[in-house]
Amino acid sequence: MKKSIVLLLCLLAFALPLMAGGSQETTAAAAGEARPTLNEDGSFHLPIVDEPTTFSIFLNFNNMPFDSSWPVWQELAERTNISFQSVISQSNSNEDEAFNLMLSSGNLADVIGYVNAADLESLGRDGGLIPLNDLIDQYAPNIKAFMEENPAFAQYATSTDGNIYFIPKNQMLRTAEFWFIRQDWLDKLGLEVPTTVDELYDVLTAFRNEDPNGNGLKDEIPLFDRAGWKMPDEYLYLWDTSIEFYVRDGKVVYEPLEENFKTGVTNLVKWYREGLIDPEIFTRGAKSRDTLLASNVGGMTHDWISTVDYNSKLAQDVPGLKIVGIAPPADQNGVVKERTMSYPIVGWGISSQCEDPVSVIKFMDYIFTEEGTTLVNWGIEGVSYYVDENGEKQFTDEALNSDQTTVGFLRSLGALYRIGMNDTGENQLYATNDEGRATIELYNSHPEWYDESQPPYADGELDLKYLPEDETRYERIMGQIKPYVEEKLQSWILGTSDFEADYDSFISELHKRGIDEAIEINQRAYDFYVASGQVD
Repeated sequence: MKKSIVLLLCLLAFALPLMAGGSQETTAAAAGEARPTLNEDGSFHLPIVDEPTTFSIFLNFNNMPFDSSWPVWQELAERTNISFQSVISQSNSNEDEAFNLMLSSGNLADVIGYVNAADLESLGRDGGLIPLNDLIDQYAPNIKAFMEENPAFAQYATSTDGNIYFIPKNQMLRTAEFWFIRQDWLDKLGLEVPTTVDELYDVLTAFRNEDPNGNGLKDEIPLFDRAGWKMPDEYLYLWDTSIEFYVRDGKVVYEPLEENFKTGVTNLVKWYREGLIDPEIFTRGAKSRDTLLASNVGGMTHDWISTVDYNSKLAQDVPGLKIVGIAPPADQNGVVKERTMSYPIVGWGISSQCEDPVSVIKFMDYIFTEEGTTLVNWGIEGVSYYVDENGEKQFTDEALNSDQTTVGFLRSLGALYRIGMNDTGENQLYATNDEGRATIELYNSHPEWYDESQPPYADGELDLKYLPEDETRYERIMGQIKPYVEEKLQSWILGTSDFEADYDSFISELHKRGIDEAIEINQRAYDFYVASGQVD
């Protein structure tokens, strides 16, 4: 209801500009045609506009509002004559709040990006974002070609009404997160790398009971994670389950209704009770990796490749620390699977209040040229990277040895932001150490660990496109179900309620709250996904 009111206010505020949008676009298109997108030799025509032009922009990524002073965006302005001014205060890190304030004011930024693709598509269907289909066809040859070559990217960009309301951020690497373990602890205890979930239980038990950090205290935390709200899901993956929807043999299932869920939760309860899981699993927060590794008590985690950076970061504080990536342990059925994968994610669109969408789409298209892709992936030549004698890009010492991770350093320059771009992922291999490269190569060499039939997931949640009438109903149903499931799972793990005693009533309550209808809605959305050509 709140979202509907906000959108209504927004629509009322820009109804008149929207009615006149056709004439504005015609004028802009005429101006765009006067300046070719490509030169005769096929290269991108720069600058895009004759005079420096500034557009307003709404973007916030990882609590970082867009900053026009970032070197990457200064360089983009230098090359294209187009710059952007944020409508979000640099002191406001609350993206949801800023987004709703912009909508309710009726004053839309020329360019809008947001964390939720469904909200951007809804804004597009309501008239707040313009369809980009024709603009891409006429003025964005690089985006057009990229969509033709990458059907998953094109599918993610296309709404259920056939319109493209935003250009996504593509992620070329399939690998995302990895399983990491303390090799130095394994060596000290004479243990092998666990290859199954049962072997993992034995290893974690040894970590807990046999004092691998050597301080004479039983303070080790064998299994930890910093994933916040989705942390329990990442543990449930070990038994091929979760608290989310999943697709099995073309049918959408809600995993808490499945047998694997009972197996997974029963084991999680046992592991937590025996001290194998971080006792502060629900409260420690995003700093848990820093805290537990620095104090030499953390044993194993599921995280991004930056985890191996602690081998050098903590070399003096934790002598001998050696974190290595390992294959996902086989589940109770002997299947090795890695559920976290990289998919296209939300990017940016053009609002109906933008007076020159042609110049903006050309700017967006420039990001997909070779030089634009290099700039938004690698940052500034001579600052964050250089080209060696073999023509290969390498990170500078400044990028590799800053107080931040290499990715963090790049983002401080304005690279790897949440915009429509092709995140090539090639810099990951250069940004990490030998253990990191070995881990990436291990996972990349096993495509069978990844289920290509699965639709996109965003932070562990099914990320399908719903028909407008389904979307409203689905949000209402899951607003009643998701908090209930999370609360029950937490109570079972912490031991404040009994899983076996609760399970039947838990399932009954899910049906009462509409889970069957939610499954049907997801099945329709999945069928649309299949029909769009993403699954054979």
